[in-house]
Amino acid sequence: MGNGVGTVRVYHFGAFTVDARTGELTNAGRRVPLRDQSFQILVALLEKPGELITREELAGRLWAAGTFVDFDRGLNKAVNHLREALGDSAEQPTFIETLPRKGYRFIATVTQAGEDVAPAVPADAPRGSNVRRWLSVSVAIAAVIGIAIGAGVVGVREWAVRRRSVPPRIAALAVIPLENLSGDLEQQYFADGLTDALITDLAKMGSARITSRTSVMQYRGTKKSIRDIGRELNVDAVIEGTVTRAGSRVRVTAQLIQVSTDMHLWADAYEREVSEILDLQRSLATDIARRIDVFVKPLDRARVVRPEAYGLYLKGRYAFHTYTNRGWQEAIEHFNAAIESDPGFAPAYAGLAETYIVAGAYAAIPTDEALTRGRAAAAKALQLDDGLASAHYVLATAHTWYDWDWTGAEREFRRGLELNPSDALGRNWHSGYLSLLGRHDEAIAEQQRALELDPLSLIVNANLTRALYWARRYDEAIAQARKTLELDPGFGVALFWLEGSLRHAGRVKEAVALRQSASSPEQGRAIAERFQRGGFQALLRESGETFRKGGLLETAARCYAQAGDNDQAIALLEECSRRRCSDLVGVNVEPDFDGLRADPRFRELLRQIGPP
Repeated sequence: MGNGVGTVRVYHFGAFTVDARTGELTNAGRRVPLRDQSFQILVALLEKPGELITREELAGRLWAAGTFVDFDRGLNKAVNHLREALGDSAEQPTFIETLPRKGYRFIATVTQAGEDVAPAVPADAPRGSNVRRWLSVSVAIAAVIGIAIGAGVVGVREWAVRRRSVPPRIAALAVIPLENLSGDLEQQYFADGLTDALITDLAKMGSARITSRTSVMQYRGTKKSIRDIGRELNVDAVIEGTVTRAGSRVRVTAQLIQVSTDMHLWADAYEREVSEILDLQRSLATDIARRIDVFVKPLDRARVVRPEAYGLYLKGRYAFHTYTNRGWQEAIEHFNAAIESDPGFAPAYAGLAETYIVAGAYAAIPTDEALTRGRAAAAKALQLDDGLASAHYVLATAHTWYDWDWTGAEREFRRGLELNPSDALGRNWHSGYLSLLGRHDEAIAEQQRALELDPLSLIVNANLTRALYWARRYDEAIAQARKTLELDPGFGVALFWLEGSLRHAGRVKEAVALRQSASSPEQGRAIAERFQRGGFQALLRESGETFRKGGLLETAARCYAQAGDNDQAIALLEECSRRRCSDLVGVNVEPDFDGLRADPRFRELLRQIGPP
């Protein structure tokens, strides 16, 4: 090196070329994506083709001494990824041969270029005196460095080391579903539950945006690359890991991977008694948060929980996230059983409260029951632990839709946002609250933040349509509804807001066609016949009568108001007010009622509901 000669390692085998300087693998000139650890393994094998490279040697090359990580699993995963990139097979290898329990050997012919190659001088570089000047400058620089070293300026070296060790900025993170290694499919709820808990804890602790559960669960067992996942979720890094539960012990491994480089920034393993699982979660979340954030808000000291209660709680969370009527019923049963097992376990009360409120919103449970029991469970959760953001969000939502207590709702939303700003469902509810107050720009911005946190959530996507619709931004609402329906063409909430947006955009025929397509063939024919026979007004009146008989008073009132039958619409809304229908709070912003706003009876209704 003293003569200006460097070592450039470039390897060729088959159609592949590996440049060890740039970390690039190409196949016939086309770049092949390869994770950093897999690339390091490939270079290690190419350095000694035909020789055994032991598993211990590779592990030492990939992980620094003292790193706690599941070496066997991590190494196997990296080698498998390398084989996929090369199109190789473990059973009939062309490039990489496995020596069971020993290591690996590169078996293809390898040619190496660039040994002791002097750095190229650009063709247009001046020669003669300029070259001598360059050499003089080099000597001068070397002399300065020598003087610094001779003077004992070790601070320069320490500064350089510190600069190299500064972690990359991670503003957004996703936790990929932890892999269940228990060999028991019944334990899948346990792995999913720990994933959910880790997401929640990370959201509480730092300022990074944490992708919500609904979106990351799409990647359970995925074969997509880290870069693909990171691009789809718009995050800087991901956490992946495993869960093993055996008897009373549970072991969790986790790795932090940077998306842009595929580099493993950190890895560790945790093992506890199941009764200490909350402490395990806390330790894991704290270690990750310290790696990605400058300032970490500490979690409260974890309490010991009865293993039976914790298992039932995780089953409840698992059932809740199915977003089905049956799932919510099962969630309520599991949460109640967890509470019976451990009456002081606050998260079980919070889960019960959230289930009641969501199930009530979807009419899976009678509104009065959902309100009464949901509020009681949330209050109990906060009595035990005031730091549960989900319980504050539940109370805020109950105050908004059921109590019409706008001051109380504002107070609880503020507390929830302070505790967990990365709760997509909480921000989704807060957006609805802002819309109901007529603060439409704020509501849309809030719903967009919820969508950033949970980009694949159906309800969060659909409710962005709602926020745009209530703001009378119908073209944007139509576009957003269609994006939602790309995720699930039959999602009723999105279809409902799309139909309203089409009507108010003047695209009545499209709205009618949508009603037909969303109905059974027999119902679709009846809609078409009514529309052809009496026009849209007649269709609205008949629909209103159908909804009235079905007890959907606010929906029926919408139809009559659109048909111009103001007396019938207001009569239904007044009946709805006497029954305290939760949907009544929307009349303040609902475009369907714009024709009633000059009516004194309608203004009195708004006064009773009381949005400021």
